[in-house]
Amino acid sequence: MKRPLIECLRDYILGFPELKDGCLCNVDYLGDQSIEYDIEAVPCDPVYKRYIDGDCLKQFLFLFASREDYNAQVATCIENLHFYEKFEDWIEDNNSNGNLPALDGRVPVSIEVLTRGYPLSAEADTARYQIQLRLIYEEE
Repeated sequence: MKRPLIECLRDYILGFPELKDGCLCNVDYLGDQSIEYDIEAVPCDPVYKRYIDGDCLKQFLFLFASREDYNAQVATCIENLHFYEKFEDWIEDNNSNGNLPALDGRVPVSIEVLTRGYPLSAEADTARYQIQLRLIYEEE
Protein backbone atom coordinates (compact mmCIF):
# COMPACT_ATOMS: atom_id res chain seq x y z
CA MET A 1 0.00 0.00 0.00
CA LYS A 2 1.29 3.45 -0.92
CA ARG A 3 1.89 5.96 1.84
CA PRO A 4 0.01 9.26 1.50
CA LEU A 5 1.90 11.96 -0.42
CA ILE A 6 1.73 14.32 2.56
CA GLU A 7 3.52 11.73 4.71
CA CYS A 8 6.23 11.29 2.06
CA LEU A 9 6.69 15.06 1.87
CA ARG A 10 6.88 15.35 5.65
CA ASP A 11 9.65 12.75 5.73
CA TYR A 12 11.48 14.63 2.98
CA ILE A 13 11.22 18.02 4.71
CA LEU A 14 12.45 16.53 7.97
CA GLY A 15 15.77 16.26 6.11
CA PHE A 16 16.12 20.05 5.94
CA PRO A 17 19.20 20.69 8.09
CA GLU A 18 17.99 24.08 9.39
CA LEU A 19 14.97 22.65 11.25
CA LYS A 20 15.34 23.34 14.93
CA ASP A 21 16.09 20.18 16.94
CA GLY A 22 13.21 18.77 18.94
CA CYS A 23 10.53 20.89 17.27
CA LEU A 24 7.32 19.30 16.09
CA CYS A 25 6.59 18.84 12.39
CA ASN A 26 2.83 18.42 12.14
CA VAL A 27 0.46 17.73 9.26
CA ASP A 28 -2.50 20.10 8.82
CA TYR A 29 -2.00 21.56 12.28
CA LEU A 30 0.13 24.42 13.48
CA GLY A 31 0.03 25.10 17.19
CA ASP A 32 0.30 28.48 18.87
CA GLN A 33 3.71 27.94 20.49
CA SER A 34 7.00 28.70 18.76
CA ILE A 35 8.76 26.91 17.23
CA GLU A 36 6.61 24.39 15.37
CA TYR A 37 6.45 23.28 11.76
CA ASP A 38 3.52 22.13 9.63
CA ILE A 39 2.87 20.71 6.18
CA GLU A 40 -0.57 21.35 4.67
CA ALA A 41 -2.18 20.22 1.43
CA VAL A 42 -3.48 22.99 -0.84
CA PRO A 43 -6.54 22.36 -3.02
CA CYS A 44 -5.70 22.02 -6.72
CA ASP A 45 -6.44 20.04 -9.85
CA PRO A 46 -4.33 16.89 -9.39
CA VAL A 47 -3.56 16.75 -13.15
CA TYR A 48 -0.65 19.00 -14.04
CA LYS A 49 -0.33 17.98 -17.70
CA ARG A 50 -2.29 15.47 -19.78
CA TYR A 51 -0.75 13.82 -22.83
CA ILE A 52 -2.56 12.71 -26.00
CA ASP A 53 -2.07 9.03 -25.12
CA GLY A 54 -3.96 9.54 -21.82
CA ASP A 55 -0.91 9.55 -19.55
CA CYS A 56 -0.49 12.51 -17.30
CA LEU A 57 1.79 14.27 -14.89
CA LYS A 58 0.20 14.93 -11.53
CA GLN A 59 0.79 17.70 -9.05
CA PHE A 60 0.47 18.11 -5.32
CA LEU A 61 0.44 21.65 -3.95
CA PHE A 62 1.37 22.14 -0.33
CA LEU A 63 2.47 24.65 2.25
CA PHE A 64 5.38 24.39 4.60
CA ALA A 65 4.58 26.64 7.56
CA SER A 66 6.07 27.44 10.92
CA ARG A 67 5.20 29.25 14.10
CA GLU A 68 8.12 31.55 14.89
CA ASP A 69 9.02 34.02 17.62
CA TYR A 70 7.84 37.46 16.56
CA ASN A 71 8.38 40.96 17.90
CA ALA A 72 9.27 44.48 16.84
CA GLN A 73 12.98 43.67 16.69
CA VAL A 74 14.19 43.88 13.10
CA ALA A 75 16.75 41.13 13.75
CA THR A 76 14.00 38.65 14.72
CA CYS A 77 12.03 39.28 11.52
CA ILE A 78 15.18 39.06 9.39
CA GLU A 79 16.12 35.75 11.03
CA ASN A 80 12.65 34.32 10.34
CA LEU A 81 12.72 35.32 6.68
CA HIS A 82 16.30 34.10 6.32
CA PHE A 83 15.18 30.64 7.49
CA TYR A 84 12.75 30.56 4.55
CA GLU A 85 15.41 31.78 2.10
CA LYS A 86 17.62 28.87 3.20
CA PHE A 87 14.65 26.48 2.82
CA GLU A 88 13.98 27.80 -0.70
CA ASP A 89 17.66 27.34 -1.63
CA TRP A 90 17.62 23.80 -0.20
CA ILE A 91 14.54 22.87 -2.27
CA GLU A 92 16.05 24.37 -5.44
CA ASP A 93 19.41 22.64 -4.90
CA ASN A 94 17.70 19.31 -4.23
CA ASN A 95 15.54 19.69 -7.33
CA SER A 96 18.58 20.54 -9.49
CA ASN A 97 20.50 17.54 -8.12
CA GLY A 98 17.61 15.09 -8.45
CA ASN A 99 17.30 14.70 -4.68
CA LEU A 100 13.52 14.34 -4.64
CA PRO A 101 11.05 12.86 -2.15
CA ALA A 102 10.60 9.08 -2.08
CA LEU A 103 6.95 8.62 -3.07
CA ASP A 104 6.20 4.90 -2.66
CA GLY A 105 4.90 3.75 -6.03
CA ARG A 106 5.00 7.16 -7.69
CA VAL A 107 7.89 8.72 -9.58
CA PRO A 108 8.90 12.23 -8.52
CA VAL A 109 9.67 14.58 -11.40
CA SER A 110 10.33 17.86 -9.59
CA ILE A 111 9.68 19.88 -6.50
CA GLU A 112 9.53 23.64 -6.76
CA VAL A 113 8.90 26.74 -4.71
CA LEU A 114 5.83 28.74 -5.83
CA THR A 115 5.99 31.58 -3.31
CA ARG A 116 8.72 32.96 -1.14
CA GLY A 117 8.41 32.57 2.61
CA TYR A 118 6.30 35.28 4.22
CA PRO A 119 4.48 36.01 7.47
CA LEU A 120 0.78 35.24 7.12
CA SER A 121 -0.48 36.22 10.54
CA ALA A 122 0.98 37.52 13.76
CA GLU A 123 -0.03 37.34 17.40
CA ALA A 124 1.50 39.21 20.31
CA ASP A 125 4.74 37.22 20.37
CA THR A 126 4.52 34.63 17.56
CA ALA A 127 3.80 34.67 13.84
CA ARG A 128 2.84 32.08 11.24
CA TYR A 129 5.25 32.06 8.31
CA GLN A 130 4.70 29.93 5.22
CA ILE A 131 5.93 29.06 1.77
CA GLN A 132 4.00 27.29 -1.02
CA LEU A 133 5.49 24.44 -3.04
CA ARG A 134 4.51 22.06 -5.82
CA LEU A 135 5.48 18.44 -6.31
CA ILE A 136 5.20 17.07 -9.86
CA TYR A 137 5.07 13.27 -10.16
CA GLU A 138 4.00 10.31 -12.28
CA GLU A 139 1.92 7.37 -11.13
CA GLU A 140 3.54 4.00 -11.79
